[in-house]
Amino acid sequence: MEYKKVITYTLPVLLLLTFMTGSDTFAQLKIGLINTDMIMTNYSEMTEVQKQVDEITQKKRKELEDLQNEFAAKSKQFESQSLLLSEERKKQMQKELEDLYRKRMQYQQEAFGQGGEIEKKYRELTDPIIKKINDMIDKVASDENFDLVFDIVNMGVLYANPGKTEDLTQKVLDELAKLAPKSQVQR
Repeated sequence: MEYKKVITYTLPVLLLLTFMTGSDTFAQLKIGLINTDMIMTNYSEMTEVQKQVDEITQKKRKELEDLQNEFAAKSKQFESQSLLLSEERKKQMQKELEDLYRKRMQYQQEAFGQGGEIEKKYRELTDPIIKKINDMIDKVASDENFDLVFDIVNMGVLYANPGKTEDLTQKVLDELAKLAPKSQVQR
């Protein structure tokens, strides 16, 4: 069950908070949990975006399949005719096959690779929705007076009450500066 995973990962964090803040302070913390997968799956704007991306992906897969079929047909043609072709024509057909293969690989990378068209389109469509979801998480957590809100899927903190949190960065840098030579830690 999904909540067993939450308890497994969240319990050590909560115990650590107990020891760090003291049991009285910890008892006053209001902690919430959010399943971001459920939000992404059930939020209508997100499901509509997923449909759009799926349609684009299907179109790109069809185009890639067409390139693959063209390559396969030309390869078969070359194999069946290679004994009858002149050396010049063989070289020409081999170059055509190599060019077609490169074109297919380039298309695959540009469409499906990291930073490709599909990934860019997905980000373009989802970034505003994710911002809206994050803003709503902040609003609900603030309106309901939660001190911490955890994502049960990614085990991250989605919200921390600004009135009950403190940026410890400078304190950590100061303590590190005491341990290390001055040239190693910049302030």
